[in-house]
Amino acid sequence: MSEDKCLFCEIVAGREPTKKVWEDKEFLAIENKYPKAPVHVLVLPKGHAVKAVTSDCESPLCGDFWSTMMESVFKVVKYLKLDKTGYKLVNNGAGYNHFEHEHIHVLGGTKQEPAGQT
Repeated sequence: MSEDKCLFCEIVAGREPTKKVWEDKEFLAIENKYPKAPVHVLVLPKGHAVKAVTSDCESPLCGDFWSTMMESVFKVVKYLKLDKTGYKLVNNGAGYNHFEHEHIHVLGGTKQEPAGQT
């Protein structure tokens, strides 16, 4: 899927409605439209980042991308106070993903492990 047909790129550009939870200059956290837990947000880069590229860790950009991505994910976890109550991080890929634009699911807000045990 190209950047011009990417739902997440449309959200970042403000052309598609969403509920923003957190953002900085490089990343955005939004509420999941179909939550699997009381708290279910997606953390995504503002620039179009394709899963097939971000998962190619032979690329010199891979480590830098994931370091920055996970730093933002943990800022969101802390912002939502899930660091005190529990959280689950999910990254789908290689056919399990619905979108090629890289993103991490942050789930929490329940006493049971959200979306089933892993």
